[in-house]
Amino acid sequence: MTKPPLSLLNNLAKTDAVAHERTDGKLSFTDALATLNIQSVFDIVRRSKSAFVRDISRISDANAALAYENARCYATQIVRLYRNQLVSSGRTQKLTRRSGVRSLVEIGPSFPNLFKENWDLFCKVGAIEAKDSPVAYLTSLYRFALEELEGSSVDSSRIKLDERRPDLKDLIVDQQSTFTPVPTLQIVNQVLGKAIEAYVDTVAEDKDKSLYQLVAEKQHPFMFPYNFHFQQITLGLAGKKPTLGELSYHISLEVPTTSTPTDDFGKVQQSSAVAQALMSGLGPEQQAIALEPAVAAEPEAINRFFNTKYNIVYVDGASNQLNTLDIFMAKTDLDSDAVEALLATGSHTPYRSANIQSAGQTADATPSPDESPAAIGTRFGAEYVNGPAVEPAMELLKEADGVVRLTNTSVDRFDRLQRMIRLQRWMNIPFTTLDTLIIAVIRSEGDANSPGVLTANTLRALGVYRYLSKHYNLTPEEFASFVHCMAGEASDGRLPLFDRVFNNPILFDTPLFLNGSPLYLDNESSEHIKARAQLSAALHLSSTQEGLWLLVVDTRDLLEGTSTDFKLKLSMVSSLYRQTRIASMFGLTVQDSRALIDLLGGEPYRANIVKGRLGSAPAETDSDAEPDVLDILMQLDWAVTWLKAYGQNVATLRRQLGVDMTEPATSQELAGQLEQLTDDALAVALTDQQLASLNLPTYDDEGSVIEWWAVIAPLIDSHGLVVAQPLDEEPAVSIRQAILTQLTSIRLGDSLKSELAAKLEVFVFNGYLTQHRLMEGLMQTVAGLPLDRCEPVLRWSGSSVDVFLGSLMEGTEVKLTELMRHAEVNQQLGLSAQALRTFLINPHWLHTGFDSPLPLSLSSLYLLDRYRNWRDQSGHPEDALLDYFKQANGGSKDKAHCAALLAALTHWTSSEVLAATVLLTASDEIASSMHEVDWLNRMHSASELTGLSAGQLLLATDLTVTSPATQWKSTGEAVISGNR
Repeated sequence: MTKPPLSLLNNLAKTDAVAHERTDGKLSFTDALATLNIQSVFDIVRRSKSAFVRDISRISDANAALAYENARCYATQIVRLYRNQLVSSGRTQKLTRRSGVRSLVEIGPSFPNLFKENWDLFCKVGAIEAKDSPVAYLTSLYRFALEELEGSSVDSSRIKLDERRPDLKDLIVDQQSTFTPVPTLQIVNQVLGKAIEAYVDTVAEDKDKSLYQLVAEKQHPFMFPYNFHFQQITLGLAGKKPTLGELSYHISLEVPTTSTPTDDFGKVQQSSAVAQALMSGLGPEQQAIALEPAVAAEPEAINRFFNTKYNIVYVDGASNQLNTLDIFMAKTDLDSDAVEALLATGSHTPYRSANIQSAGQTADATPSPDESPAAIGTRFGAEYVNGPAVEPAMELLKEADGVVRLTNTSVDRFDRLQRMIRLQRWMNIPFTTLDTLIIAVIRSEGDANSPGVLTANTLRALGVYRYLSKHYNLTPEEFASFVHCMAGEASDGRLPLFDRVFNNPILFDTPLFLNGSPLYLDNESSEHIKARAQLSAALHLSSTQEGLWLLVVDTRDLLEGTSTDFKLKLSMVSSLYRQTRIASMFGLTVQDSRALIDLLGGEPYRANIVKGRLGSAPAETDSDAEPDVLDILMQLDWAVTWLKAYGQNVATLRRQLGVDMTEPATSQELAGQLEQLTDDALAVALTDQQLASLNLPTYDDEGSVIEWWAVIAPLIDSHGLVVAQPLDEEPAVSIRQAILTQLTSIRLGDSLKSELAAKLEVFVFNGYLTQHRLMEGLMQTVAGLPLDRCEPVLRWSGSSVDVFLGSLMEGTEVKLTELMRHAEVNQQLGLSAQALRTFLINPHWLHTGFDSPLPLSLSSLYLLDRYRNWRDQSGHPEDALLDYFKQANGGSKDKAHCAALLAALTHWTSSEVLAATVLLTASDEIASSMHEVDWLNRMHSASELTGLSAGQLLLATDLTVTSPATQWKSTGEAVISGNR
């Protein structure tokens, strides 16, 4: 007779009634099992005991604990019986001993005879189906989470695994999904992405937007916006690679030496202002938030602002939710200490230096009302968030019910607060120092920014600061003093920057005190002597005219005008600090820093540094803006780097360029050499007597007298010296041609003319060689110049052999210093006679803006240095480099052919050269000068450093805040690909 189903389950617990239906509302044990979909003892033991007992107890009064133990016993017995039947052969083994032939038959006890192993149930070690494989472990863990953990609680608020990871139940387990490593972030992105997409499908305005677009547009919480492709670029260009904005400076079409004092340095397609803003590390959406216009006064605009920025519904007046500190902290992710720092209150309340009086704070002796010590002390550290309004500053007020609230708030102040909080997160600068930097920029802009808002200059300043702090030891407070006055206030128990610099430690019985009194450099009273000593010691300057005196005079003349005395007030003392701190940051002395600034831009540049002023906020397309202090700092950084590579200091550079040229006294030895050279020149000068010794005919064929000296007169000067010959011809050729031209008017037979021309050519050319040997000997002795460089160096210096020797013969002063500095530059650069002669003939091969004669300027010196570097690094003979310029400037030049030639000389590919030279529209997309070849070399260097192609580099440097998302995406993908 067949047993009914669940017959084994019926034996697990005692039943109180035979009938299945119960009258007390409880089910029988059998019905309870059916309700729970339990069909065997194995379904029971898969659950935890506590979960089984809890589930049974809810619907039945059977002894669930006893039933669970009985089920576990039954399950154990069944498994054991199954295993026995599975492996036992069932054969009875004979106990008699076998002998003879029978003993050779395998009928005794052996593993195959005792056990019938099913080899289909076995697998290799490490296979995914093995019981000890990761799959078995994860399967067991998954079942444990579903049955044990989720079944152990009935809390309605619990989040089940299917909600956390809805993808797990659909995961296909195979070799690839088991053993292929997958980054955790990728899994998180996939899970969250599906959840977000499911939610977005329910929002009409966001339905067709991508996930990247959504997180880029979202502005709350304050971790947003998040531009995925900008982050790709940022991470891909991290480490020692140039960041996005720095790339524009690396491959700038112009460098400070090749352009007039402008802000062209840092410009590729976009202006340098765009590059400086990108160096801040802020993405396009972040820059847009920082610079977006203030909230309009319309209710709709205000409601939209609070919903977008803070994710709250705006209520006007004191009922605004954000006025409550707890809600404000929740919406901004700040703690109470951070809010106090943001508002400069509580433990972060500021204080001002006791060593600055009101007269020493302002530009004149009468402080304006808003510059009173109390007002400044109250606003310091929170001046931007409070704005320029006359209302009291925001504070934290604890009410009677214990609730802390923000007071004196407004829509504009909440707008400023959210911008400040975001900037602090993005820049990772403390609130106090960030406010100091922002306010320094606002004050530096002057009347152009009377509302006191964030402008493009703010982002430029943040970008330049981030760049300089990355390469030099520079704090935000120090950088703030580069664009405005140094801070005379502080908080958090620190000394104000003024006191840290000038009164720490105090050198005399009293500290340096700013009271607006004048300071005279020639006054010997104790008060003035002490003040000068305090300034000199604090700034590490001497009290001589090369130290403090130099800066004080510059500050007095360029900051306030010549009619104003230098006064002990914050603006003037800050200017002294600015000039010395910039010099020390770049590792220069004050004199060298001033000289280098003057070399780059003259007095306008020096005035910019002295004043520390910013221009009006530039537009993205503004290419005619005057360079301000931020541009000059970037140019100084480039100049210092180049000087180190060039191997010279500022003083030597200025001397080589003739800026600080003084004619040294002629030594006795040199005077003797010049005297001997004069005698030798007189001895080798060509004369009528020497010409007469050639026995030339006196009359022509018609009987007219021939004046042979007149024939060679175009080649001989008044001193009997052969005049300089064209550099683009061999001297013998040009002399022969000149003589033949002169002989055309003399009536003699052609054969005789040829014979006479040869005699005259030898006569003149020998004089030419003899004179040059004299000059070559002098230059080799005094300058170590090789013989073949003498003529081109003389011509480069604006002289020649006949001019120099003629001056000696006349007894006039010779400009030997001018000649020596050209010789020094040639020797330092190692220029060959061929290269120097080529660039003297074709100065536009160095730069298209150069005309003859080739000047020895900062621009030409830099380009000659770049030529030297290219020659040394190319691995090709110099003839190949010069021949390239000849072909690139020829009448039948071909773009593809020139690109192929240049690619071989720069170790690049012709396709990359062609892709880069699309910007060289002025020269038909051909690098026809050293200026343009240098740019291509820098492009090549940046390409190798970043892994980006030429086209991708140009795409990256063309990015702006308004660039389409597709351009950001292409650049981000290119940067990531370049890192692989």
